Amino acid sequence: MILRKLQKEDLPTRVLWMNNPKVYGSMHFELPVTIGNTVRWFEKNQCNEYRYDACFEADNSVVAFGGLTSIDPVLRKAELYVFVNPDLQGTGFGTEATGLLLGLGFGTLGLHKIYLITNEDNHAAINVYRKCGFSLEGKHRDEYLAKDGVYRDRLYFGILSEEYGGCQ
Repeated sequence: MILRKLQKEDLPTRVLWMNNPKVYGSMHFELPVTIGNTVRWFEKNQCNEYRYDACFEADNSVVAFGGLTSIDPVLRKAELYVFVNPDLQGTGFGTEATGLLLGLGFGTLGLHKIYLITNEDNHAAINVYRKCGFSLEGKHRDEYLAKDGVYRDRLYFGILSEEYGGCQ
């Protein structure tokens, strides 16, 4: 798998996946995601030094998107996100993409900490984060309203540079 910077020609695929319930069910963004809004978002953030949005390819096909956002150069920390092609979830691409982003963050960018927030019922993602060495640091109680009308918790995970040893 290779990690590369997100490009404008990736946006139609990104929009398609973001509108899939297998993706938006565990992420928090306004639906429906449109190509127009996504192009505007991309153009606005293309030179944003506080984020790095990536595309992941395997066998010359896009398999995942992700990035590091809210990059803080003083505290040397950033927030991580990843989402995998809905048809390829459960195949290991999420773990590999997470590992590549951690390598970018700790190696290339010299970050001290990478964190993320996920839904309490996003078990597949939580397994990935644990495989990569993230620790549960806290719980945001009743942080979002699920489709069933019940408030659910979100979990805050973090990993420090000295804790990262790859993803198992």
